[in-house]
Amino acid sequence: MAKNGNAYSSMDQRIDSIRVSESDRQVAKEHMRDADFVADLVCRATEKLRSAEELLSRLFAQRSH
Repeated sequence: MAKNGNAYSSMDQRIDSIRVSESDRQVAKEHMRDADFVADLVCRATEKLRSAEELLSRLFAQRSH
């Protein structure tokens, strides 16, 4: 995700500085990206739910008048 490029770079540097095996570093980076992906999905789902709520509110408002 382009929006988090700098955040990834900074976190990658932190992970790289930890004294663990390269495979453990790679796993940590993958988990970080997976978590960011899930957070992005949740944010998009929240936006869609808000849109649906607004549409339903308008629909019910029209029916009650």
